[in-house]
Amino acid sequence: MNIEIANRLQKLRKENGYSQEELADKLGISRQAVSKWERAESSPDTDNLIILARLYNMSLDELLYDSESDEEIRTRTMDKEANNASSEEIKEESSNTNNTSKEGIVVTDDEGQTFKIEDGHIKFTKADGTPVERTKSQIALTIIDAVIFALTLTGYFVWSFCFDAWEISWVLWPLMPAVMSIFEAIIKKRLTKFVYPLLIVAVYCFIGMKFNLWHPFWFLFITIPPYYIIADMIDKYVFKTKPLNDDEDDD
Repeated sequence: MNIEIANRLQKLRKENGYSQEELADKLGISRQAVSKWERAESSPDTDNLIILARLYNMSLDELLYDSESDEEIRTRTMDKEANNASSEEIKEESSNTNNTSKEGIVVTDDEGQTFKIEDGHIKFTKADGTPVERTKSQIALTIIDAVIFALTLTGYFVWSFCFDAWEISWVLWPLMPAVMSIFEAIIKKRLTKFVYPLLIVAVYCFIGMKFNLWHPFWFLFITIPPYYIIADMIDKYVFKTKPLNDDEDDD
């Protein structure tokens, strides 16, 4: 990310009265990550760019495009709000402004994906300029999720109708995303991707409703924090993946 955009992100943060720590809390990331953005050492990913634009009440091109001064952007934003009384006028105005040609803005995240604003359009491209395509692992996960959903739906109705188990069969629904996340954890080699709490909820509710053993099986919930502590350590030191929401950690 170039220094002009980095300086702009810092200005916008200060103008909106946020400290680096306060902004990091709102984005769900670390303060060091925000600091790296403002020093042009790394770039916010696309999700964080969208959140920042909403937080500062501006569009993405206003957030990143620095050919206008901050005062001009504020003035233009106020003019837009004054014209909100007529939706037809707003549509005509937007159609006219879309014809304005602007120099493209390119921001590349740590994974090499390029976020580009060009002629009022948002594009996602690779480093070589080719459009971002879904990877084989993403396609595989989509297919796996579709198969698991179909099996869950079928199992739910078969179990409910054939065994009159409507009171219990609903546990398949919290179990479904837990099973989906197993495959995501395997493909991405990140144990913290496994939604362990949903598995515990499904198992606990089944045991409680089927065998009336709500006690002492409540202890299953105590295993949730240890699971994520151990899983995070395995992810970091065995699989060498970065901790979640800590994009400044390069270990």
